[in-house]
Amino acid sequence: MTSMIFAGNTDQDTVVSAMLPKQVAALCVRINPVIWESFIALRFDILDCQDNQQKRVLLHGDGDIAAAVQLLSTEVNRLTTQNNQLATEVNRLTTQNNQLTTDVNRLTTQNNQLTNEVNELATVVFSGAVYVRWGRTTCPTTGTDLLYTGYAAGNYFNQEGAADYVCLTSEPIWGVYDDAAQPLSAKMFGTEYQFGQQSYVNGGARFFGKTLLDHDAPCAVCHTSRQATVMIPGRNQCYPGWTKEYSGYLVSGLSGISGHKSPTNYACLDADAEYEIGDHFSNDGKLMFLVEGMCGSFPCPPYVDHRELTCVVCSK
Repeated sequence: MTSMIFAGNTDQDTVVSAMLPKQVAALCVRINPVIWESFIALRFDILDCQDNQQKRVLLHGDGDIAAAVQLLSTEVNRLTTQNNQLATEVNRLTTQNNQLTTDVNRLTTQNNQLTNEVNELATVVFSGAVYVRWGRTTCPTTGTDLLYTGYAAGNYFNQEGAADYVCLTSEPIWGVYDDAAQPLSAKMFGTEYQFGQQSYVNGGARFFGKTLLDHDAPCAVCHTSRQATVMIPGRNQCYPGWTKEYSGYLVSGLSGISGHKSPTNYACLDADAEYEIGDHFSNDGKLMFLVEGMCGSFPCPPYVDHRELTCVVCSK
């Protein structure tokens, strides 16, 4: 059948009917709008006129509909199967995610425990520094704790052997021992102040405010919360930014005198040195003498020949 042109409506509400000139058998109908107002808008029905009655007509037969239904059923089944597969995969991934979440929580808890242990070790075990306060039984009031008090001790002054002053605890705990004297052994003796033998008036009272000659030297081991300590010989004040723990005078064993064979290190003796009441006996042992600076390779100034050297212990 050739193309035909039918008149449409001129508004959006009026229904317009058009009759085909004769009966037509067709699978489809093509409608091409020719004229429109503003934009194309079209709704239509095809009616069958029999016995003066109008009935809507399906353009496809039963076979076409059955085939379309079968195609749609197949697609629905495919999509249902795909959906079920996706649901199974979602369940698998959800289970895997839950397991990973459990693992993350476990590792987070373990990490928190390790972090707490590290922080505890950093603040308790590795925090602060320890130093010996020679000549005193207490620690300074600079945020320090007393670890223990004891006795300055070392090798006998006229014997070769160990050099260092040590702070021997006042509360010994014994292991296996033999109280018999051994013919060959290293020995430890208490330490005496010997400032009177250096021709100082009143056994060094001008330096320490009291006579210390032949008295025994105590000591205290102190812990400070600050990270580092240093003993600075040659001055009795700390450098800026450091905290003064205590100051005093540099002491050691005697130099250049025959009979004083024991080497010693240098120690900083507190300017307010103490001693025990009733210990004023010349038992010798390890000895402490004031240290003088000697010009030569030693720069003077700033130092002065034969002047007693001060010292200070600082922390930061």
